Amino acid sequence: MPLYIDDVFLDSLAYEEVAVALWAIRLHASDEAVTPTIALRLIRQYLQPLIPPEHCHLLYKQRVPTWNGIWGIYASLGFAVCQSNDPRLLEVMKAVQLIHANTTWPPREYTFPTVVEVTNFLSICNHLQIPAQGMIRAEDGSQIDLFSFCTLCWRQPLTGRKLCAHHAPNAPLQDEVGTQAAAARYKSGVRQRERFDKEVNRILTKEVTEFHEGLFTPVVLFPEQDIAIWLTERRPLLWRLLSERQQELNDGNAVSLLLDLLHSPDGLPPKAYQIYRQINRHLQGHPLLIWPMLMRAEGWYRC
Repeated sequence: MPLYIDDVFLDSLAYEEVAVALWAIRLHASDEAVTPTIALRLIRQYLQPLIPPEHCHLLYKQRVPTWNGIWGIYASLGFAVCQSNDPRLLEVMKAVQLIHANTTWPPREYTFPTVVEVTNFLSICNHLQIPAQGMIRAEDGSQIDLFSFCTLCWRQPLTGRKLCAHHAPNAPLQDEVGTQAAAARYKSGVRQRERFDKEVNRILTKEVTEFHEGLFTPVVLFPEQDIAIWLTERRPLLWRLLSERQQELNDGNAVSLLLDLLHSPDGLPPKAYQIYRQINRHLQGHPLLIWPMLMRAEGWYRC
């Protein structure tokens, strides 16, 4: 697999030494299949000399090289760029990302583990010095996991289950007779699960990458102000689903309207009804925490 980077791109780089390093890597890669081991070796051989010594250890964290590990080097270099404000290191960081993505066609995407949107949410909050961990615990002391999601969508799963009331095959909603409708929803969810996971992964990759490359300045998290603008730009399908309620949405009621759309307890079994109400009440008090739910919902509606 060659490195799919053309000369026009190399000529566009601000630092000739980075362009030369990528040119050498491209030349090397034209003669052999690029595995993660080879990619890491080429990064160390050609890009490490361009990295300040205090950051070179970032290339040696992996015991067994993987493509996700190569992407992890890119992310780690992003943090280093923020600390050093080194523009050449920024280009080296982007070069690592290109090696990860462009040694295959179509470009390789980073594959996040399951529900890693929560991990990345907390990581972004940490970098922005937002005390999200302190917001997660319910004020009434109830043991509710705000970030527990149905494996097939964005909703809270039934107690002790991996599926929500909407997708559990033997748990009809209160206005349904029999389990036929529930079974149909379950089968539909299973059929689209792979695509759902990929769509969530694409959104997450795009926003995490933007956050790193923008040196932690892009507003990727759910904002306190201009929520309608944020929704139109980052969660356009959810914005469209609000339909006529777009007109009444403002920064004060946005979370309430979104929860009415995505996480209404109406029609649920009694225990699930109470849990949904508790979660919704907590999210209304801490709007920032709705971000993982919105990401999963946006991915689901892309399917």
